[in-house]
Amino acid sequence: MVQSALANKKVLILGGEENPALPVLKSLGNEGVHLTVASHLSCAPGLFSKYTSIRLRSPDPWKGEQQYTAWTLDECNKNSYDLLLPLGEKATLWIANNQDAFKPYTHVPFPVSEVYMIGRDKALTMKVADRLGIPIPTTYYPDEEPIKSIAQRVDYPVVVKPRISYGARGIYYPKNPQQLEQLHDVAVHQYGPCIIQEYIPQTGMQYKVESILDRNHKVRAVGVYDKPRYFPPTGGSSTLNRTVHRLDLCQLSTIFLEGISWYGMGDLDFIEDPRDNIPKLMEMNPRFTRSIRILTEAGLPFPKMLLELAIGEMPAEITEYKIGLHMRYLLSDCVWFLKSSERWRANPSFFKFFGKNLIYEMLSLEDPLPSIIYLWGQLYKAINKKSRARLFRRPDQDSSAPTI
Repeated sequence: MVQSALANKKVLILGGEENPALPVLKSLGNEGVHLTVASHLSCAPGLFSKYTSIRLRSPDPWKGEQQYTAWTLDECNKNSYDLLLPLGEKATLWIANNQDAFKPYTHVPFPVSEVYMIGRDKALTMKVADRLGIPIPTTYYPDEEPIKSIAQRVDYPVVVKPRISYGARGIYYPKNPQQLEQLHDVAVHQYGPCIIQEYIPQTGMQYKVESILDRNHKVRAVGVYDKPRYFPPTGGSSTLNRTVHRLDLCQLSTIFLEGISWYGMGDLDFIEDPRDNIPKLMEMNPRFTRSIRILTEAGLPFPKMLLELAIGEMPAEITEYKIGLHMRYLLSDCVWFLKSSERWRANPSFFKFFGKNLIYEMLSLEDPLPSIIYLWGQLYKAINKKSRARLFRRPDQDSSAPTI
């Protein structure tokens, strides 16, 4: 058996509690990489993976940048890692914000801070995409024009989006000028500056395009999957994904990412506008997304490619991957079934639980212990009143469901 060129390389993975941890661990673990996994939770699934070599308890990234960054810097200083790979919203942000401090100790797979913010800030994303000729929803910027003026000239309904957010949080759908002004103020108070966009009917298919770019800002691999089901049904996180072939979306993604000189992982969200059948860019995620497993299982080893880049190698370009692979996020899919009016017309059927082209986002017989830990955590959420309310997105628990 030929040993991988990456065998015994060392990687520090932050966010062992995050969904992408398991596919990242599998991709690197199968290459013989020595994996250290950190989490602020003692029962994070990633800590219990068979691929994990060392387990560390980190500070909670949601409780502050300074402490989390200082802890990570100390760990990288004490131990020699070939790659630092943060997972999750806050861990990724803190490391990207402070990437220069880590360069003496390890490799951080992000572009320079100015470019990183183009991917994180929806206003910057939309402006750059428009400049590059990529279709976007009609977008208005309250930092450039008073909200009262915008409210009088848009076509309703519209969408209020925080410039920086994740998981459909803080999104509102006002139907008249008064609601727009009120909900804009609510969103700004909770999440900071916002943009206003035309409403794209949700009957159009949603797509994700995941890419990895090398140090020369050239795409080395790209894959596309769609979102046949998502929750909330008005627009949110996917509960079922499916790999598809969409050369047009790959080309649009490449134009954007290469156009901003991106490096590392990049994720673009598109929706096909049913009014004109044109796919329009909705946002970018400058990190590993929770559904990355579908593409790693389809033949795109993004984590492995990042490590190759970290040690100065050029990953082989990958242009093909498995089409028609489905992935379910079972708990959210069950909630979708309870809430969606399309439950009995779903294709594929909600009741298809097994098949050679079906995998689960967090469940695996190949690496079973993290699945047990994950299911235990979901059971706690189901019996905990506050967690259960957040899962079902009740208006009094989640600002993404407006009550006006």
